[in-house]
Amino acid sequence: MAFLWKDWNSADKTLLAAFAIFVLALATHLYSPGNRFAEGFLFCAEAALVGGIADWFAVTALFKKPLGFPWHTAILPRRRPQFVKACVTMVQKEFFSRRKIFHHLEKFHLLPTLLAWLKEPATKEQLTHQMIHYLRDFLLRQDADAQSSTLAAKLREAVEDVEPEDLFGALGRWLQESGRDHEALARIAEMLRPRIASDETHAYLRQMLERYEKTQTEGNAFGQFLAMLAEATHIVDLDEAADIMQRQLLAMADELAEAGSPLQENVLALFYEQAAVLNGDMDFHLMTHELKDSITSELPIEFVTSEALQHLREHFAADKARSVDPLEEHLPMLHSRLAVLLQGEYDRAIALIETDAELRKSVGHFLYDIIARSMLHAQALVGVIVERVLSRLTDEQLNHLVYDKVEPDLLWIRMNGSIVGAGIGLVMYLLLLLFH
Repeated sequence: MAFLWKDWNSADKTLLAAFAIFVLALATHLYSPGNRFAEGFLFCAEAALVGGIADWFAVTALFKKPLGFPWHTAILPRRRPQFVKACVTMVQKEFFSRRKIFHHLEKFHLLPTLLAWLKEPATKEQLTHQMIHYLRDFLLRQDADAQSSTLAAKLREAVEDVEPEDLFGALGRWLQESGRDHEALARIAEMLRPRIASDETHAYLRQMLERYEKTQTEGNAFGQFLAMLAEATHIVDLDEAADIMQRQLLAMADELAEAGSPLQENVLALFYEQAAVLNGDMDFHLMTHELKDSITSELPIEFVTSEALQHLREHFAADKARSVDPLEEHLPMLHSRLAVLLQGEYDRAIALIETDAELRKSVGHFLYDIIARSMLHAQALVGVIVERVLSRLTDEQLNHLVYDKVEPDLLWIRMNGSIVGAGIGLVMYLLLLLFH
């Protein structure tokens, strides 16, 4: 009994108290018949009990059939379609009305919020990574044959448009500006040094001196005699001369490999001077153009492009199935370079939006229009969601959904029935006494 008493709500306890008071008032009236206090007490207790029972019946009839009474009871379950429709209308017209949507959007600063989100490093990295995936998926969706044909045509056209003189000039400028010319010359000197220091070079130098000696004394008997005399008396030693020349060549190679040395600078200056003269020579011009045309016509650009794209697509498709990034796995340098390029364009786009007032205004209007249209479309979608959710509820779930939201007020309605009933009973009894 104590457990049941804890489960009762305040309205049930009030109704039970009204019944107990009624029993007490009835016993008092029967014990003291004709007593006006006992009659008034019974009159008030009876009115309080009737008011409490009436309000209990009325509140219960909203959700169930009290005591099995079938007429105009269980109103909420019977009026489910009307209730659902009213809820949908309320959500669409009140909570998501056009006026409220646009009113809240006007208070929300869309563009500053979006720019602040886009400037976050995590957002920047995620979006650039996603753009690389979009490029991969875009490549996989394209026709491979059409791609290779178009790319090959562009490459062949680019090669045909290249002027050899311009290419050589650009290459020379790049070598000078980047400092690669000094590095290349130093590496060439380092590669030549072991060859210069070899015995073969020493033998070649001695043979060269011998040929020079023969050339100078050929047809001159007196000269031949003096040469033989010099060799016999060791005044002229060809082996020693070859050693001196070899050591001199090694010293020149070391100086040539030294960064910023006078010899290195002089050799580079002479190289660029002669390259400029050669680049302006008509015979060289004709030769380079013939070579370019020959290479362009014989290069299998279409085949190479088709094979490269096919292998690339196969790698992309296989790695996509394994949920990995093919560029990052197979071509890390290309992936990092592409990421740097995309991040640079990403930063420039944000800076352009921040500095260009007209562009910022256009982007703001675009965002406002997109979100407003989306929310207006969501108005109908929310109505459909509310309708489906409420329609799937059982009668008991629907009753609990409504009752739990207004339970304190319903309990007070029931308690007020007993309280107001007792007050009205007292007033009516006093009026009866007055008129009697």
